[in-house]
Amino acid sequence: MKKPLFTLVLFFIIHIGFSQSPPKRIKIILLGTFHFNQSLDSNSRLHSNLFTPKRQKEVDDLVAKLAKQKPDKIFCEFTPARQPFYDSLYNDYLTGREPAIIRQKANEIFQIGMKTAKKLGHKRVIGMNYQPLDLLAEGYTPPNPVDSAMLGLFKALQTFEDNSRTNTEFFDMPFPYKLPKKDSLLQKSTLAEYLIDDNSERRMQQTDYNEWNTAISYGTDLTMTNVDYISTIWYGANLKNYNNVLRQVDYKKDNIYLIIYGSNHIPFLKYLFNMNPYFEVVEIENVLK
Repeated sequence: MKKPLFTLVLFFIIHIGFSQSPPKRIKIILLGTFHFNQSLDSNSRLHSNLFTPKRQKEVDDLVAKLAKQKPDKIFCEFTPARQPFYDSLYNDYLTGREPAIIRQKANEIFQIGMKTAKKLGHKRVIGMNYQPLDLLAEGYTPPNPVDSAMLGLFKALQTFEDNSRTNTEFFDMPFPYKLPKKDSLLQKSTLAEYLIDDNSERRMQQTDYNEWNTAISYGTDLTMTNVDYISTIWYGANLKNYNNVLRQVDYKKDNIYLIIYGSNHIPFLKYLFNMNPYFEVVEIENVLK
């Protein structure tokens, strides 16, 4: 008699556990980009005039597809400390005045972020970028002992040099997949097509591998200072970028966010949002195709 009762209780426990309604999830559109004002640099690997009628039509098409998703908030790659400056720039744009400085006008913050925000009637675009080098800015005073220790760590890492390496035979293996070169791909693609490729899993894997794999190999035996450097400067900074978004969440009202950011940052940001049960990452290909 006891066994059937135990089985029945276990059934109800399992049933209740699996039948719980999932929470509301805020959708996250992660749009990794190159910095559009690179197009002004003649020596850039991504040289393309964004102000031709063809490219501006592509920008308009891109903005229309993003605006169709109706994001509640749009986040861009500038620090919260620069929010007043970009608010001023955006307010001018709302009155019909585009940025007078060409590098500001060419930037993806304006070309995608502000144009999408204006189309949706937003009051601002939001800065979410954490910049480690701001720790070294003139006049910076650590607000607490932990930040003071972090400043000391950052300064020490800046001066650390160690050219010894471990297992170079493995770490020096080239990325095993051939992908089109970014500069040539941009010349023959629309902006949407290029950004779909730039945000693909294989492309992001290539970028991360080529950028950090050699650096990870530095150090021998128990010395992993270069890994500490990467984790502080790169992964630590992106964790703070993520935290800057969380600080802006209005869970009851918000349903979808658009994050426009350098494509190198996207893989770790994607991981962080995917691990949070209150967010759902939207595949950018489904937005831009």
